[in-house]
Amino acid sequence: MKETDCHGARRTARGRSGSGARRPAGSRRPRLAAMSLALLLCAIAPGNAWGQDSLVDRVVAIVGDSVVLLSDIIQDERQLEAQRGALPPEGTPQRDSIRREIIDRIVEVQIILQAAARDTLLEVEEEQVEEALNGVMAQVESSFPNRAELERALATQGMTLQSLREMRREQIRQQQLVRLYVQTNIGQGAVEVTEDEIRDFFEAGRAGFGERPATVTFRQVLMRVLPSDSGQAAARSRAEDILLRARSGEDFAELAGAYSQDPGTAPAGGDLGWFRRGQGMATEFEEAAFSLPEGALSEVVETEFGFHVILLERIRGAERSARHILIRPVTDYSDISRTRGLAEDIAERAQSEDFQALVDDYHNIQIPDSFTVPTREVAQGFPPAYLAALGRREAGEIVGPVEFTFRERQHVPAFGIVMPGEYFAVIRIVEVREAGDYTYEDLKESIRGTLIDQKRFEALVDGLRAKTYVEIKGF
Repeated sequence: MKETDCHGARRTARGRSGSGARRPAGSRRPRLAAMSLALLLCAIAPGNAWGQDSLVDRVVAIVGDSVVLLSDIIQDERQLEAQRGALPPEGTPQRDSIRREIIDRIVEVQIILQAAARDTLLEVEEEQVEEALNGVMAQVESSFPNRAELERALATQGMTLQSLREMRREQIRQQQLVRLYVQTNIGQGAVEVTEDEIRDFFEAGRAGFGERPATVTFRQVLMRVLPSDSGQAAARSRAEDILLRARSGEDFAELAGAYSQDPGTAPAGGDLGWFRRGQGMATEFEEAAFSLPEGALSEVVETEFGFHVILLERIRGAERSARHILIRPVTDYSDISRTRGLAEDIAERAQSEDFQALVDDYHNIQIPDSFTVPTREVAQGFPPAYLAALGRREAGEIVGPVEFTFRERQHVPAFGIVMPGEYFAVIRIVEVREAGDYTYEDLKESIRGTLIDQKRFEALVDGLRAKTYVEIKGF
């Protein structure tokens, strides 16, 4: 991210480590337009890797059981100077304003971290922490001619490469914990954003938007090859047989290990761990799981993934712990051939018929049917077949059928999680734009979404702040 700053582990009144954040209740003032979750999840830059010069430290804020020190504020000021150049002189209203913003951000992060520590379901993936840590440490080392120079610089600050690595690891873990908490708890209610707010955001930021990249806008009829009725019936029958065996007393975990076709949970006996509503489960699966009493087996549940048998093991308030067995219907060559023929027919009809009507009739998967994407990002965001399909096209062209296959369940940046199987897409090119300056209309809806997210985030933090003791002592 550009020109953001972040904090290391904070000292706490009970000796725990935390991080920073925001302002006391009743002390509201306008927040910067860019003040959002992005600021709290900033990349850790080498500028604040080192320790502090000797100074007489003091507490500038208390947040719950944690304290924010003057040295924390000075550390962030140094980070800002490294990114933006010299700050206004000490004692000036401009410098005081910067310090207030820094304190706000530190208090805000600390409030979220304390709330996250109380959430028993949040678990940071250590593999992701290590991956991010390796990237940060490579960036730090690249700032020095060699490792010996880095170690000498660290030694002058009373640190070693290992202590720096551990400090960075804790910073990244805290950042990811904040992200998880916000993603889990941010509201989804209606939020009003006015045209004036969008326009003000655009005008304030337009100098930093840079050049608009070349883009292609397209619509698609995307079809996953579905099994025949007989294939569906065979899979359901198999799931019902497994359900009968579970009801007759066979060990559910052993049945899951032997028969479940969910590669992510089968090795663990179908264990899904603890989960809440709204955490990405298929709607049908979620409704079934949350309707079960503790220790009960579900009927066979059909979702887009196949047929499930669910064992609800434990209930803890709004949380559930469950196991499941998944049986997927099998598709064969005749299913693929049938879908290919349908896609060819759709492509021919698209030359003269209303494309939206074709989308409504045949798009059979919960993936968006329209995209505007920078042409340079097609290869990174879409299946490989889309690179040729979208290249060197003109508005109005019909492309396809485009055929591609996923051998296993995976994440595709533009699509999200996709299931294994064969897919066919018929694409209509809506617009091709060369690179140029951004207009208000280009960014209007994106800015609206940003402001909605920002307001929801602020509402979340305000609710947490109302429950947290915050005292700003001054600086």
